[in-house]
Formats: sequence, C-alpha cells, structure tokens
Amino acid sequence: MRSTALALLVGAALGTFDRAAEAGPRTSSLAWVRMPGAEACVDARTLALAVERRLGRVAFVPPTLGDVAIEGRIERSQEAGVWRATIRVFGAGGAAIGSREIEADHADCRAIDEQLELVIALLVDPDAALMLGRAAGSPAASAGWRAPGAGAVAQPAPLPPAAKAAIALPACPPAPAAPSASWRVGGAVEAVGGLGLVPGPAGVGVGVRAHATPPRGPGFELGGVLWASRDVREAPGSPAFSLAYGRLAVCPIEIVRGGTALSSCVGALLGSLRVEGLAVPSRFRHERLVFDLSLDTRVRRRFVGPLFGAVGLGIAVPTVRDVYFYTDAAGARHDVFEASPVSALLDLGVGLELP
Repeated sequence: MRSTALALLVGAALGTFDRAAEAGPRTSSLAWVRMPGAEACVDARTLALAVERRLGRVAFVPPTLGDVAIEGRIERSQEAGVWRATIRVFGAGGAAIGSREIEADHADCRAIDEQLELVIALLVDPDAALMLGRAAGSPAASAGWRAPGAGAVAQPAPLPPAAKAAIALPACPPAPAAPSASWRVGGAVEAVGGLGLVPGPAGVGVGVRAHATPPRGPGFELGGVLWASRDVREAPGSPAFSLAYGRLAVCPIEIVRGGTALSSCVGALLGSLRVEGLAVPSRFRHERLVFDLSLDTRVRRRFVGPLFGAVGLGIAVPTVRDVYFYTDAAGARHDVFEASPVSALLDLGVGLELP
C-alpha cells in the first residue's frame, strides 16, 4: 500500500510535465553517485535495472540521446542522522525541470531502495503511475487518473494540501549539500571535581581531553587529570595526598543532533596516588598504582564555529582499595584514607572540534 501511495503521489506531482502522447515513451539518462559514507547503498547499475523492471522496458540511454537527464546522489546527513537521496531532472537543453528529495531514518540505506525505484520510474515516465497503481491492485489508480486522448496530457486527481506539501517540486533545484567529513576530532581543557578519589569531602583538579569519532563505529577519548593535593590535618604530620592519572575510553554510543552531541563511554584510569608524610604507613607503599574502571556520559554543545562547551558526569570503580593509617603511642590504629568503592566525577570543559 505504501508503494502504491508513493507511486500515485509522485505521479501526480509529475503529471504536469509536458509530453505529447504521440511522441512515444520518453528516454532518459541516469547518473547516480554514492557520497562518502554511502558506499554500501544501491549502485547505479542495480538501480537502473530495478527501474527498467518496473517499467517493463529499456528506459535508459547515453546522456547524448536522452530526452531528459536524471541525476541523483545519496548521502548520510550527520546533522539530521538520516539517509538523504536527492534526485534532479534536466530537460534536453539543460534546463532544470524539478527535483525530489527522500529522507529515511534507517540504519541500512538499502531500506529505501523501493522508494528510489518508484520515484525514478515516474521521473522517466510520469504515465507509469497508471501501470504501477494497477499492478498493485489499488482502485485509487484508476480513480485518480483519466486516460489521455489524442494530444491530451494526463491530469492528476486533486490532492489534499498535506500531500501537495509533501511532494511539491521547487522551482529551482537546491544547491548540492557539502559532503560531511569522515572524522570529527576535538580537544578540551576541563575543571574536574570528584568524591571518593582523595581524602576530604570533595577533590578538585584540572584535565585535558581529546576525542575522535569516525563516520561509523565507536568513538575514542584520551586525556588526563591532575588533582590538587589534599592535607589530612587530623593525622600526625598532616600528610598530603596527590593523585594524577591518564584516561583512555571507548564511546559506543554517540547521538548528534544539530550542534549538540551526547556520548556514553567506558574506559580505564591509570596513574598514581602519592602520600607525603612518613608518620602514615600503608599496607602497600607510599606511592601506589591507581587502576580504576570508569563509566561516564557527556554532552557537547557548539557555540560559535568550532568552539564548544561540555559537561560530563561519571563514576570510577577502583580495582584495588589501598588503606592509609597511623598508629598512636598506645598502639591503636587510626585509618586516614581508603578510596571509595565507587567514586563520582563531574567535569566542565571548553574546547574546539573539527570539522
């Protein structure tokens, strides 16, 4: 039913193209381009053969012999997150006749092959709407069109305003959209806050972060954070704890809408936690390896050009929880610090992203 409706709607939009009945079937040439990132979409030969099967005849000829020239391309719109096919029609003198744009929010661009075949078939032969509608067994095919007499032109049945708006052809074809870049890369500086990584109610630090997102597949993040030293005044000698680590993460989820990007990443933190103050012993050493697993979600928003701001919220889970303590004169043990089993992280950053 959807194929039949599409055939009738496109046929109605194209029914006003002048073609005398006695002139015979109109010949066309087809030029089809798959933009970068759309290599898995239907190719020109497969599309041409599918259109000719629908029309039941050979429809395409070399560009120098065709009555009209049909040019089309398919691409992935990074901003809208949809597949977009743009088809334009030119007369024998090179004048633009009209254009048609198809958008579909599918993971596989081959899901719109049937729509492409129907649209191009009707661009080649507008009267094919009669044949395609009857072949699908739709009573609307005969009710919506009348057979043209000698020298007459097929006239479409009146369409509701919503349908007319959906298939209206612009007076001039739109300018081709610039192909999207293959990769998005960027870097930022951050202010970082956390609970549970260092002694005290909250820790603060500064960090850097770089991200890279390919056109397909997960993105990646690389960065590091240096935390401000924290003194523990309740312990003898007021030992100071300092933490620094690097971070590597994979981002399997990234959603882009306009200038806003939402990403979720899993990764690892690798660094060292150092304590200065010999009065505080440890079950391990005064400087130990930190290896934590992390999970975070981040939102980036572009402001002007490549400049963006970002805010992120995440958690870190240590693989080893060291315990720092001291023993008083009576031999009693007093714990100074132990990393939290789950630490919370918050970061605010600003940076640049290309393209």
